[in-house]
Amino acid sequence: MKNITGPPVFGEDFFDREEQIQQFWELIESGHHILISAPRRVGKTSLMLQVRENPRSGYSILHLDTESINNENEFFRRLLNNILKMELVGRTEKVMSFFRENVPGVKKVGTDGIEFGSREVHNYNEILIRVLHAIGENGQTLIIMLDEFPMTLENIIKDESESAGRHFLGSNRELRQDPLISKNVRFVYTGSIGLENVVNRIHSAGSLMDLARLMIPPLSPGHAFELMDKLSKEYDFTLNSIAKEYIIDRIHWLNPFYIQSIIWELRSAYTTLHETITPERIDTAFNSMLEQRNHFEHWYDRLRKSWEGNEHNFAKELLNIASETGMIHANQINDIAEKYSVTESHRDIVSSLKYDGYIDNTDDPKIYRFNSPVVMEWWRKNVAN
Repeated sequence: MKNITGPPVFGEDFFDREEQIQQFWELIESGHHILISAPRRVGKTSLMLQVRENPRSGYSILHLDTESINNENEFFRRLLNNILKMELVGRTEKVMSFFRENVPGVKKVGTDGIEFGSREVHNYNEILIRVLHAIGENGQTLIIMLDEFPMTLENIIKDESESAGRHFLGSNRELRQDPLISKNVRFVYTGSIGLENVVNRIHSAGSLMDLARLMIPPLSPGHAFELMDKLSKEYDFTLNSIAKEYIIDRIHWLNPFYIQSIIWELRSAYTTLHETITPERIDTAFNSMLEQRNHFEHWYDRLRKSWEGNEHNFAKELLNIASETGMIHANQINDIAEKYSVTESHRDIVSSLKYDGYIDNTDDPKIYRFNSPVVMEWWRKNVAN
């Protein structure tokens, strides 16, 4: 198992998640469309790629990252073009006949797919519906995995309007509820931000009511131990139980990414020092990990992209206090909301911060703490001070 930090992984480098993969297929086979819910760095994209590379019999899978899209028609154009490249659809005679007879400006229709003229403007959603209606001819079910879908929605809201965002959500819901499409097509949505939070902001929660939720939790301590053993074996060193317990205590929020990162730093120390890996060595490795800005900068970048003006200032001050004192009380949050005049939106912001993995109040509903002591320490050093 290679220690790959940052990019999504699959195959031999993918760890665990057997329970979530089994749940995924149970939902798909029972006819559900899925919303994968998990904070950043838990491994949502890796799970989707692992499923894509290991499809069950009778299923074809498309994985599409839509983060850069900011227009509804462009979304459906990109989706349509990628579907048409699949053997499942590209060689369906019903699809080919439809294009020859009904879509002007198509440059090419053949066994290797369909090519649109660059100057032609179409309603790609309508064309997509006709294509998806024909999926059943091959006896396959198509799973469409839409990665970073929430970012697409946010882009449309920012660049066009909330009304455009609601229309976009409605168009996607109509696809899922079309009886001919839902018979042979399953949609799976996920992203590094919470779709439900974005949808709630534009008062369109009903557009997600038909989606089944698949939760991806952090690793259990037992699985974290197993992951550390596999990664350290790759570098030909071992961690004793005291070292592994200490790493778990320092990380606390057991996302694979942080375990991979600390093992990488320990690898550097071990290969140069060849000494026993002690808690002190682990502390040094943590400090080195915190110096890797590319590992953590996205936590602040996300804040800058999500909110502007007083809403941004509210979220930043909330996290600053939580990082400096180790916690923040709900009463303090209310006071900060009044300070920045965001009393009407601050609950949605707090909810987004929870979903995105910044803070949590599971132990006490009134007390919010950083999910990850690692992120808390980085935030305190690089943002709060």
